[in-house]
Amino acid sequence: MNFITFLTCEGKDFLGRNLQDIWGFSDEEIEQTHDFVQVVFPINKPSRAVSHGFYLDSETLIEQIKNNPEAKKNIVKSAHWFLSFLSRNTYWNQKYDHNQLRITRIIESLRLLVSNEEADKFYRSVLKLIEEDNKVNLNTLVFWKNA
Repeated sequence: MNFITFLTCEGKDFLGRNLQDIWGFSDEEIEQTHDFVQVVFPINKPSRAVSHGFYLDSETLIEQIKNNPEAKKNIVKSAHWFLSFLSRNTYWNQKYDHNQLRITRIIESLRLLVSNEEADKFYRSVLKLIEEDNKVNLNTLVFWKNA
């Protein structure tokens, strides 16, 4: 899979979806589909949650994405898209939920590829969603803070 063409909306992921297809997912599709997060929010380590094996496996690739304004803009757009999903759904605000792992990945991806400021902004936005009734476990909150 070519992360650069996918993240710049010029190519498709390993299942033939482009980024706009994924942005068009319904809330149910976002919740039930488990193979898109790793390509929309890539990081430099393989996922333990899915076995497709796509991740940023070289510093050269990471630098290419970091130096591509369109890819970075789309990663930020994807973060807003996912934050919107979180704001419409509260079931992830519980002791454990797979969306909490997704949140960690998004913070890590933003920090690795875009900026500390964007990662921190997303982190603060997630905390704001649960500030009045936080049910997320302390370990997860620490993961988010340190991501």
